[in-house]
Amino acid sequence: MTAVKIFDLHKIDKWVEKIISYPGIHKEELTLRKDYWVGSVACLLIIVCLTLTFWIFYSEFRIMISYGVFMTAIFLLFTIAGVIIRRNLEWMMFTNQMLIIIGTFLFILKLGGIIYSGGLIFIGFFVVIFSFDFYEKRKSVWLFITYALTVLLAAILQPYLTVTPELTPGANLFLFTVNLFWISALAFAFLLNFISQRVEIEQKEAMRLKEMDELKTKLYTNITHEFRTPLTVILGMVELIRNQPGKWLRKGTLKVENNSKLLLKLVDQMLELSKLEAGEMPVTYVQGDIIFFMKQLVEMFRSLADKKKITLRYLPETNRFVMDYDPEKLMQIVSNLISNAIKYTGHGGKIDVIVRTTQTPSQRLEIKVKDNGTGISEDLLPHIFDRFVRIENDKKPSGREPGSGLGLAITRELIHLLDGTINVESVYGKGTEFIISLPVTHNAAFETTTDFLETEGMIHGLVPFSDDKAILSEKIAPNDKPLLLIVEDNVDVVDYLVALLEKDYSIRVAANGKEGWERALDLMPDIIVSDIMMPEMDGIELLDKIKNDFHTSHIPVVILTAKADIVSRLTGLKKGADVYLSKPFNKKELVIQLEKLIKLRKKLQERYANPGMQIGAENKEYKIEDSFVRKVRNFMLENLHQEEFNIKKLCYTVAMSRTQLYRKFKFLTNRTLFEYLQSLRLHRAKELLMTTDIPVSEAAWLTGFKNISHFSKVFTREFGVNPSKI
Repeated sequence: MTAVKIFDLHKIDKWVEKIISYPGIHKEELTLRKDYWVGSVACLLIIVCLTLTFWIFYSEFRIMISYGVFMTAIFLLFTIAGVIIRRNLEWMMFTNQMLIIIGTFLFILKLGGIIYSGGLIFIGFFVVIFSFDFYEKRKSVWLFITYALTVLLAAILQPYLTVTPELTPGANLFLFTVNLFWISALAFAFLLNFISQRVEIEQKEAMRLKEMDELKTKLYTNITHEFRTPLTVILGMVELIRNQPGKWLRKGTLKVENNSKLLLKLVDQMLELSKLEAGEMPVTYVQGDIIFFMKQLVEMFRSLADKKKITLRYLPETNRFVMDYDPEKLMQIVSNLISNAIKYTGHGGKIDVIVRTTQTPSQRLEIKVKDNGTGISEDLLPHIFDRFVRIENDKKPSGREPGSGLGLAITRELIHLLDGTINVESVYGKGTEFIISLPVTHNAAFETTTDFLETEGMIHGLVPFSDDKAILSEKIAPNDKPLLLIVEDNVDVVDYLVALLEKDYSIRVAANGKEGWERALDLMPDIIVSDIMMPEMDGIELLDKIKNDFHTSHIPVVILTAKADIVSRLTGLKKGADVYLSKPFNKKELVIQLEKLIKLRKKLQERYANPGMQIGAENKEYKIEDSFVRKVRNFMLENLHQEEFNIKKLCYTVAMSRTQLYRKFKFLTNRTLFEYLQSLRLHRAKELLMTTDIPVSEAAWLTGFKNISHFSKVFTREFGVNPSKI
């Protein structure tokens, strides 16, 4: 840098904001306070300098020195008050400016009127301009009316006023010039700042409208995502009931009912959040023992926690504490937090609900919901109270149940409605702690009883718990059918897919992306059908792993998801999805797409099935498969002369287990390893017989056949001609 940076304007601006702001101040009020405070400081400095100048060089000009002291006192008072006073800022500024106009008017009269005021008449005009930022424009109007009346009155009284002896024509001209200069400079700076702020406000408003439009688009997209999965189950079950009423009437209607309630719950949450934001939800306080109320509420979750072997502890600081609270809203707040803790705490985990009072400085009730679950990542933590932000979006939550992403948003709004606060602390991989703070008051009537029966039903709706065994149940068809792996965390969707496809496929199920990847490696299925929004590992990450891993790259993947927007679709196809279907899907389309993928497998089999066909140069489409088949074929060629083929050594060479190797090779060639090896030996023997003069016995021996009669039999079956005639 060629110049020394004397003033860092950004740091000065931050320093000013720090000394005049206070907790909870609105951004608009902070801007107003800053403008007036900086303006007051600037005026104060200028007036002090002018007053000192008069005191040093024109000490006999006592009226101007007195006016300087008067103005210094007013601006100094406002400068100090701007730091201390937090409320009624506009009224303080209005009073301050009214005093300046009236005080200046009195000094103008004492100097001899407008003509002999040395330009003080412009100070009132500057004060009026300085009030343009007022929210209540009537204050600016009253200031202008007062200023206009003082000017008019000074003009009327002009003939009757006596000019002070100290104010010579030269001094009057000098004062007029100085005052006009600094007042004009400040007015120009203020107007320039005022205009730039208005331009900035317009730009921010345009940006806000754009963000709101994008938010609405995102909101509608998320809403459709949330509706698609239960609609898939409802439509699917209705069709199954219609076609097979005896088998699906009871089970299907139950699933239709559950998913209809899920849709209703989502609608209710959206309406509730809308009411909260519009301020249309009333608060109904009762006075009672909140310790007992919280105990009853925590007990409602005991059975759900026990199912996951989670230790749920209620730890109140005292056995009784009476205060005002809204039972319905507190019930919903705490239920949302405990249900989330149960969702994202693994088997054998621990959840503590702690209730205590604090003095900060007034008495408040503090409720903590603390778990040792998976925690929330740092990038997601600031956004967990936003609409449709779900903890499932994090990489490794432990829960499987999907959420709407509205629960925490509603929780925050309810707490704000009760004049409370909520904070969250989380360490990724170790646990999460939500801290609620509510004011303690004793104004409401005492409660009679609280109905917890309805609460229990609401809680089971909040945590639609499903046993792991249910989601992992498998419908295993005969082994001659293609093996289909379903990766889906919604039990009802799994049941529907199994009912739809079990006649044609041998089906296995994985409950999330991580488990899906492990089962794909272990089973080497013929086809994978996967959702996208899942815990542990989402469907896109699973797809990326499958398509870029040597072991699984050949497996076709069907993405079946509620994310129907074009961006998600393009992302899935770009990552290698063979088919991308959005929920609710057409069952015929799914069946046909799966059949097409099975038929497309024949193209790969035609490419690799003939051992005598040399695999050409690697291309992008078949790069991984070409490499795999070439590696197996080369290994076989190197060991053709050995009668006993070493399958263990081949598994080691291609870095696969025996099962993985057999399934992948069978998928690509439609032949077992030994069928392919025998065909490769025969093709090599035929090549030796056609290009050399060696006898049949030696050709058989070189290609691993020790029994000549067996060699002749299989050779004739393969090529339709006896080897001796070659």
